[in-house]
Amino acid sequence: MKTFEQKIAETVNEKLNDGTVEKLVEQYIEKGVSDALKEVFSWSGEGKKLIEKKLNETIVPVIERHDFNQYLTKLDSVLTEIVNATTLSDNMKILENFKELMKEPEIKKIKLSDIFKRYCKHVAENVDTDKLEACCEDGEPYYEHVTAGMEVEHEDKGWFNPVFEDCIVKFTCEEDKDLNCQIRLYKSVNDKKWNFRGYADSIDINSLHNLSDFDVFLMTLKRGFADIIMDKESDCDDDIEPEEKPEWSLG
Repeated sequence: MKTFEQKIAETVNEKLNDGTVEKLVEQYIEKGVSDALKEVFSWSGEGKKLIEKKLNETIVPVIERHDFNQYLTKLDSVLTEIVNATTLSDNMKILENFKELMKEPEIKKIKLSDIFKRYCKHVAENVDTDKLEACCEDGEPYYEHVTAGMEVEHEDKGWFNPVFEDCIVKFTCEEDKDLNCQIRLYKSVNDKKWNFRGYADSIDINSLHNLSDFDVFLMTLKRGFADIIMDKESDCDDDIEPEEKPEWSLG
């Protein structure tokens, strides 16, 4: 009769010879490799960082070299077809704004005073003249002038030592509050150039109808990551003559 020790020895020998040990070793090796790979490709792992680096080096240059103008033509054609097939067929403003927003931004740097000039032009073209007095002195009739202003408000960080500075630039028209708007800018404390912080990130087709030329101008600057030179912050008021002319009758 076999002793208990002999039975244990036979069982051990059997498992050593039938592949059980090799299978268990294989399972633990697979688990060890799997755990190691999870660590390598985790958010802080070197493997993930290396893959991102290689993808950026390979894919980004290809995207930069690609000409997307062909898609602008196709999108223009599709949108034209949609507009013509709906009740918006007489509203070319949608197409005009779409084309402007799809163009590759050309302005990479602009003075804040030049943005204010564009706002003044916007006021001259769009101010509501219903409440303005019509005038006629030695020539063609015109509406009384209105006032366009720009004010820069810097955000007070208090005791906090900031890495970035923030400000709000307010554009106002005293005679037509509907033309008032504002933009938010930010910059590094060690930099002199400002950049846009959030301006109409997304729009739908209905919004295209309501966008003014000034809205499109600001959105194009933001999309092109234009640098803003803060060349003027105070005493920004301008006397604006509305472009619309009154109908003058002597009778």
